[in-house]
Order: sequence, then C-alpha cells, then structure tokens
Amino acid sequence: MSTDLTEADPTQTDLTAAELTAAELIGDDLISDDAGYRPRLAAAYWVEIGDFVRAVVAETVAGTAYTPRELFAAATPLTMWAWQSAGFPLERDVIFSIPSIERFVAVGLPQYRSKSGRNTIRSRLLRISEQVGEASTVPVALRPLGRSSPSAPYPEADIVRLMGWAAFQSTPARRSNAETLLALGLGGGLAGREIINLTVGGIRADDDGVIVTVDGERARSVPVLREWERPLIDLRQSSGDSAWAFRQEREATNRNLISDFVSRSTGTVPLQARRMHATWIVQHLEAGTPVVLLLRAAGLSSPEALDRFLPFVRPSPETLFRSSLRDAAAAAR
Repeated sequence: MSTDLTEADPTQTDLTAAELTAAELIGDDLISDDAGYRPRLAAAYWVEIGDFVRAVVAETVAGTAYTPRELFAAATPLTMWAWQSAGFPLERDVIFSIPSIERFVAVGLPQYRSKSGRNTIRSRLLRISEQVGEASTVPVALRPLGRSSPSAPYPEADIVRLMGWAAFQSTPARRSNAETLLALGLGGGLAGREIINLTVGGIRADDDGVIVTVDGERARSVPVLREWERPLIDLRQSSGDSAWAFRQEREATNRNLISDFVSRSTGTVPLQARRMHATWIVQHLEAGTPVVLLLRAAGLSSPEALDRFLPFVRPSPETLFRSSLRDAAAAAR
C-alpha cells in the first residue's frame, strides 16, 4: 500500500469528549505491559492502538537485537503519531513503511533534542520494518540524521592533571573520593548517575582484577582498567558494603553531587562524567577491545551507539592493522 506522507493532515480521533476526559484523568498510571513498558499517553488512546503494538512487538522481537521494552518504546509513539496525527489505518505495511518511519523521525519526535536519540528510535523501527517485510523488499536511500557530538575524550595531559588534582586534595577523605571518582569514570566508564548510585558492595576485587556491578537501567558488570584498580581496592577494604562508593558521608543521592564536589575541591579542573565516559570508550576502541565485549561492559545494545566516538579514535599503525587481521583466531565452535 502506498501512502503520501507529505499530504497527510492531522485528524481527530473517534473518542468522545467523555472518553477523553476520563483518559486524561487516568493518564498512564494504569497502563503497563509484561515487558515493563508504560506508554506515556492517555489510557483511551492505548485502548485503540495497544493490541496492534503488542502484536507487532511479539512478532518481531525474536528477529532483532532489542528487548521488548525497547521495541515498545519505538513502536508505540510511531503508531500513535501515524494513527492520530497522520490519519493512517492500523496496518503494518502502512505504519512501518520506510516513508512513514522517515516522516515520523523528522517531525514526530520533538522531545528528542539529540540526533543520537532520534537515530536510536529510527534504528529500532527499521529493524521492525525488516521483520514485517517492508525494509527488505523496498530499497530506500535513508536521509542522514547526523549524530550528536559526544564530549571529546581527555588527552593524556589532562588525565595527568586530573590525577594530580585528586592526589592533592585537602583531606584524606576528599582525596579518596576524588580518586574513586576518577577510577569509576576513567577506569570503568560509569555515567554520573551510576557513580552517584553505586555502593561499595557493588565493587569486587579478586585475582582477575576489579569488577563493578552497576544496577539500574543499564545493569551490567564492568571490569575496571588495570591502572585504575588501586583506589577501588582500597575503598573496598576500608568501607562496608552499604556505604556509598562516592561521598560516603552523604545520606541521599543528589544529581549535582559530582559537580558540587569538584566545585568545592582544591584546584580547578575540567572534570565531567561524560568526558570520562568518552575517554574510557575511546581507550577501549584504540586498544582493540572486541566490540561485543565493549557493548556488554558499557550497557549498550547496538554497535551503532559507538559510531559517534569513532572520529576520536587514532589510526592504528599499518603493521598492527595487518597483523591483527592476519592472525585473528576464534575459539573452536
């Protein structure tokens, strides 16, 4: 079925005023799927599109690398936009056609300020489209969205400066916190909120090194780079499992905890959690860490998430390039 998206006008739904009023009162509090996804739309709308979205996710999840929750988060807003705003019928070859997906990503995601966020949603929708037959049968040149600019990794001179900053804090407690902050950010690639929420019980040291267990949205275990292990080993030996890994004396979490600590510290440094994360990613890419393992440690589901860091990766010597590909060997299957 062919659909001209450029001429589609927004349409009104068939819901009555009473149904809409009830939906507004209910909101999304009573809507929940087995996958743990809660749509951010009125209950009355979900009644109209819910079965369609559930069926699409159930049919396509096995053929993608995404979880049901990730597919729900992409398929639901597309379906809602196509059905309510564009006036399309609830038909898979219409909703999940390439033109529909491209138009939705261009105009239907105003809440996504970053290009990487829109790219992520589009990638999930294209995988669904492949499963329902559209993407594999209709070759279409996709319009590039570009990528959000990630924070640049720290150069070696700045890392040395950060290490000096941590070592010369005014008290032993502040020194320990500064070193822990660097170890978790530069050594483990943890995001700011993950550093803030981590307890000492999430750090384990054994003969194979130090591993950090991250809870939350991107739950995972992260082996820490060897050169950053010592501060975490010392912390593990001196504190109980229930203590916070960073700023042990606090009673609760605070999203500004890292910036507050840095702003009140001895010396001025350009320390940012997102730059430490970028540094960790780029170091692993330059070291040749297998992508599958890096995705696992970073809590990422797709290699596309690493694309924006590639411009920062320095070229490998020609000898390393040739020997790495020549001598590559996998374990026997």
